[in-house]
Amino acid sequence: MRRLLLFGCLLPLSGCSESAGPEAAVSSAAAATTAALQVVNTKCPIMGGDISVPDLTAELVKDWNGQKVGFCCPPCLPKWDELSDEQKAERLKNPPKGH
Repeated sequence: MRRLLLFGCLLPLSGCSESAGPEAAVSSAAAATTAALQVVNTKCPIMGGDISVPDLTAELVKDWNGQKVGFCCPPCLPKWDELSDEQKAERLKNPPKGH
């Protein structure tokens, strides 16, 4: 009986000491997404607006010459596609004065 009582008292102490709840899973997923969306620019190459990495979504990122380029809004994406590679390089180096 004493063994059963002792086992019953120690049972709640067993298991993972660092249990990860749903919050940890969401936080890890958000961190992985942000890491995957690391962009080379801080300003939109079309409108010049700030690129907010925490708010950046995959829809606002394009791959160009092995780099991820971020944009401030969806309408900038087709405008980027219309630029030549030389114009894109220049816009990344010297983005327009933004809003």
